Amino acid sequence: MYSLDINFLNDRPDYKPVATKSPAKKSSGGAKDQLPIYGAVLFAFGINAAVMGAWWLATNENTSLTKKQEAIDQELAKLNTQANTIKAINAETDQVTAEYKALAGVFDQIKPWSAMLQDLSVRTPAGVQIAKIEQIDPPPSPVAAAPPPPAATPAASPSPGASPSPASPTPAAAPPPPVVPQQAAKVQISGIASTFAQVNDFMLLVQRSPFFLNTDTRLLAATLKDNPAQVQLRNQSAAGVTELPKLRKVVEYKIETTLSPTGASELLPELRSKQADGLAIRIETLQEKGVLEPQKPEVKKQ
Repeated sequence: MYSLDINFLNDRPDYKPVATKSPAKKSSGGAKDQLPIYGAVLFAFGINAAVMGAWWLATNENTSLTKKQEAIDQELAKLNTQANTIKAINAETDQVTAEYKALAGVFDQIKPWSAMLQDLSVRTPAGVQIAKIEQIDPPPSPVAAAPPPPAATPAASPSPGASPSPASPTPAAAPPPPVVPQQAAKVQISGIASTFAQVNDFMLLVQRSPFFLNTDTRLLAATLKDNPAQVQLRNQSAAGVTELPKLRKVVEYKIETTLSPTGASELLPELRSKQADGLAIRIETLQEKGVLEPQKPEVKKQ
């Protein structure tokens, strides 16, 4: 016969066995839950890889730039050394050039007396005699007085108990002394002439000389005096002459002029014509070497 098995425990609410889930469903649900974690891990790994790649590229670029900068610095140091050497050579060249030009300037300011005397002898009119030619050098240029030293700057008052310190003057740069132009030498020509007109003509001829300054040529004195020459007869008694005739009076003159500031390089034709070949050859040699610049000869009325 059939038996009826009734379990009243299942109907009680406080006693109900927990239903167990199948293992296949649990494993399937756990894998789905871990997909976001895997995604986050992969994303973080990608970010880190990108950062590491950027850092590696930046490091390589910095290393390359550092090497290039070191090479440029070495090249710059080499160029600076060469530039300093070139500056030193240029300074020495400028110094030598200045010395050569100074020496050439000395030759250019020379006025040979042989040429000037021959020029005066050609310009001396008939009836005029030159007794003396004197060169008067200009007085030395006055030396500018040195500026007074600057006042000393007193030191700050010392603190109590400390030894006083002396005042320390502050040196100031002194201005350069003013440059005084060198004056040209003057020439005085004295002698005798037959008339005042001859003296005037001689002064005008001296003004036209290229060796003298025409604007600074003047007549200092012209005085009528007895002729210093004396008439003598070998046998005065035989000639029957009792009294010797007196000669006409003469004009004693003194002319002052100044040496022309024109350089010898501008007077080459005059030097050649007055046979001052030594100075002319020196000037032409300096011009050929480039120490002196060729000058246009001065055109002056004769």
